[in-house]
Amino acid sequence: MHDFESWEDHCHFHDLHDYAGLVAYCREEVKRSPDDLYAAERLLQAFVLNGDYNDAINFGATLERDHPGVGMFSHHILDALFALGKTEADFDWSEPPSIVRLDRGVTDDCYAFLRPKRKPRTLFDFHTELWLHHYVAFSDDELLHYLQRDERFVVNGDSPVNAEISAARKRKKAEQ
Repeated sequence: MHDFESWEDHCHFHDLHDYAGLVAYCREEVKRSPDDLYAAERLLQAFVLNGDYNDAINFGATLERDHPGVGMFSHHILDALFALGKTEADFDWSEPPSIVRLDRGVTDDCYAFLRPKRKPRTLFDFHTELWLHHYVAFSDDELLHYLQRDERFVVNGDSPVNAEISAARKRKKAEQ
């Protein structure tokens, strides 16, 4: 695989769903460039993709301790913890990550974001405008269904990929 650029190698493993191969490849990358934080992050992600959750947590603990608050590490650690049925409380964080859970606060934030806007927005817009640096502990499907049940929103489309969401406009009461 040395004919490819590194990202092409990663894509190749992903395309084949060869996550064990990806782990081995990423281990070699980290050996060659131990100070490359992106190589370390790719190995951490490969552990999670391969279901090596304890390896991800152990390797992630070292990274998180050496680089507290770096979201690219904490997000993979959280993925591994949640996959094992654990919570963020089961990890000794140097700097606890910010986690967004699906609740009334999320819909209130979405509504506050949409209210002044005329054009509908997508779920992607919420992620980039509201939660860019946070771990989002719900799927786009879950968010879409949650918004569909809230009368403050107008949701056009039933797929997270193409749904457009806007704030419901209050109609002025007719004068009597």
